[in-house]
Amino acid sequence: MKKLLLIILLVLTGCQHAAAPTTEKSMRIISLMPSNTEILYRLGLGRNIIGVSTVDDYPKDVATKQQFDSFNLNKEALLKAQPTLIVAHESAKAAEEKILSALQQKGIKVIYVKDATSLTEIDDTFMQIAKATDRVKEGRQLSAEVNKEIKEVSRKYPAAAGSRVFMEVSGEPEIYTGGRGTLFDDMLTTLHATNVFHDIEGWQPVSKEAIVRKNPDILITTSGQQEADYRKTVDGRGGFRQVTAVKKSRVYALNDDLLSRPGPRIAKGLEALAAVLADK
Repeated sequence: MKKLLLIILLVLTGCQHAAAPTTEKSMRIISLMPSNTEILYRLGLGRNIIGVSTVDDYPKDVATKQQFDSFNLNKEALLKAQPTLIVAHESAKAAEEKILSALQQKGIKVIYVKDATSLTEIDDTFMQIAKATDRVKEGRQLSAEVNKEIKEVSRKYPAAAGSRVFMEVSGEPEIYTGGRGTLFDDMLTTLHATNVFHDIEGWQPVSKEAIVRKNPDILITTSGQQEADYRKTVDGRGGFRQVTAVKKSRVYALNDDLLSRPGPRIAKGLEALAAVLADK
């Protein structure tokens, strides 16, 4: 359900809020999105992080941090934590702007990190956070490392090219997928594969009948289901046994955290995707 709420928030996304660089040595950072938390750690700011979202789970050290519900922020709890910087997602502009604006009026810096919809835009995310925390050099190094890893994946898995793929990000109460303008779509394009729903824009629900008509070669879920459970789910959907992916047993479940978080581990997600596409 939280994942579906996030998809809805992404659709309601507002504009990015500009913030002056935060350079003080005593930075106290609250990160309200797992991908941003991972970036902050890779920039060497783990010790400066005093709070994370309730869905943060990486690296393990986040378990020692105070948690905040990004979908239902508590102004008093945030003030009590005494942050100097809050790193929020751009979707918070629509959902939690009133509270975050009130905190800004108290002198707390807030940056809204734009949602990366392509592998290239992840560089912008790295640098936005790096500039806000006075870690520009580290941000450039991180970008260089991740871009090198992405290129290596493309070189390593040429057999991933040509696949026609359906990626399911949520199965209940509706089946959601990502069309053009989403990170999933760009990852498939990078691997020279085809998103069968590239003709839709952003995150949208799609019908079972539409999926059957698209007849993908590969079905992938990132909804959190185990692969065996997803196969059972697919087998129980009317008409799906006629889909090429089902006939050829090319039905997979992949780690959502690696594939959907536009952060330092995105190349690992790309490689996991490339591996199943190349498994012909």
